[in-house]
Amino acid sequence: MKKKRNLLIPLCVSLSIIYVILAARPLKKELQFRPQWTIDASKVTTTKDTEGLSEKFANAIPFKLGQTLGYFTEDGDILNIVTYPYKAALSEHAYALYGTNDKKIPFYEPNGTKAGEITQTGFPFFIGESRFLFLPGGASFAKLSEDGAVEWIYENYAPITAFAASSAGCVAGYSDGTITSFTNKGVIDQTFKPSGSENPVILGTALSPSGNIIACISGQNEQRFIIAKKTGNHTEIIHHEYLEKETTRQKIVKFSSDESTVYYDSADGLGIVDCKSGKSKKLKISGHILSIQESNESNTVFVLSRDKTKYTLLVVEPFATAAGSFSFNAQTACIAVKGSNLFVGRDNEIAKMQIQYN
Repeated sequence: MKKKRNLLIPLCVSLSIIYVILAARPLKKELQFRPQWTIDASKVTTTKDTEGLSEKFANAIPFKLGQTLGYFTEDGDILNIVTYPYKAALSEHAYALYGTNDKKIPFYEPNGTKAGEITQTGFPFFIGESRFLFLPGGASFAKLSEDGAVEWIYENYAPITAFAASSAGCVAGYSDGTITSFTNKGVIDQTFKPSGSENPVILGTALSPSGNIIACISGQNEQRFIIAKKTGNHTEIIHHEYLEKETTRQKIVKFSSDESTVYYDSADGLGIVDCKSGKSKKLKISGHILSIQESNESNTVFVLSRDKTKYTLLVVEPFATAAGSFSFNAQTACIAVKGSNLFVGRDNEIAKMQIQYN
């Protein structure tokens, strides 16, 4: 009996060691924000003779807070500030100020140098290096060149109710339920109607970076979210789901940079769909979504939403994991992501936070 006990003890110890080795798993790293600086967004902090100013403008980050727009650097320098009375178009490469009946609309580089002029009445829309002009009547739009000249125009009878662009082209959704995508040369490469609803209006859409996949929120009275993929000369719907709660507002839809995931704003919260598996999930969010920004370095998505004067920033990790959130009160706010840094604008301030996993 004593001999059996002597054998049992080392056996238990050995099994315990083996269990610890096999069961050991590295702890998941937690997302942390390290505050870097907070700056006054109402004052320019650089001068024309600042060293490396042209390089600073080339890498500048745009912001829009209330009736003020501008550009700043990762180091916290405010390079340019412009106030405007009515509307403004803004991107990393250009900005324009305009009214409802302007016959000519000049636009400028981030440093304030005039880059060109739009010689038609309309509403400019800038995204990335692309520039568009929505024409009076709401059913037609034009693709603009770097200097503001019209490259091509697409005219339709139904009003445009959703629009998006990527490096591959652009996509427009219409009140009659039609979705049409275009190459950068203006060639139509996809057009279809999602249908399935009593009122087929398109409320939000997005085009993937490759231009091969379209996502949209469509219809009222059985509102749906749809993902469609171009296969040869045909468009195949690869995912669709009915939304439990409906909305009449225009909605944000956005693909991840690797187009594996699509995010969308719905009355139920933030919708997230895996484009390959079709796996779908919704995360609760406060208010309506204003911006969805992705960090390519950490594969993390930041979602800014607003409920009256309360803004909430939700952090989403793959796949559809709510990693955390924080809220603040403000009259106006914006976010930007560059590299491993998150920038949060609030009224007259901009704060930089470094994204780290520890």
